[in-house]
Amino acid sequence: AKSASGGFATLNKSLGPLLKALAAIAAVRFVFVQSADIETQRKSLEVLTGSLSETNKIIQELQDFGAVTPFTSSELIEQSKRLKAFGFETNELADSVKRLSDIAGATGADLSGIATAFGQIRAKGKLQQEENLQLLERGVDITTELKRITGLQGEAFESAMRRGKIGADLVNEAFINLTDEGGAFFGGATAQADTLNGRLS
Repeated sequence: AKSASGGFATLNKSLGPLLKALAAIAAVRFVFVQSADIETQRKSLEVLTGSLSETNKIIQELQDFGAVTPFTSSELIEQSKRLKAFGFETNELADSVKRLSDIAGATGADLSGIATAFGQIRAKGKLQQEENLQLLERGVDITTELKRITGLQGEAFESAMRRGKIGADLVNEAFINLTDEGGAFFGGATAQADTLNGRLS
């Protein structure tokens, strides 16, 4: 037992530096991979926005937001690129991504699916049943707020939607109302920061 104990102590002493070295290598690799990923996304977003200064501003804002939410910077930047491709203005990208993150955090749905649905509405210029169902499947009820804004109910609202009368501007208004203070999804992303997934992220 004494011999085994001595051997174990020697093994521990030998493994200690090796494990520290492996941890350091893993940390450096993680930082390198993340930095390279951010750099790639920065260049891609710069092409979409046409401005390096605007791109840097958006990335900095999303990195700050990502630091206090379960969402990674890369994930948030990816969604800003998606929204830009769908026709969102450069100056509304960061705010829109943060609002979408609040919705995803509050509903537990995937951020990319919600961003795609809102992007399609913006690209089409109106709300159609296809996008409405995509949002409902993810736990996002935007129609109740739209009915409140328009004053239309039941068949009248359905008819207006079929005729393309529920424009993207109305959807954007409902989107802002739902994510502003007092809205159903306000603070949904930051609320997830204290969960296990949030802390790990």
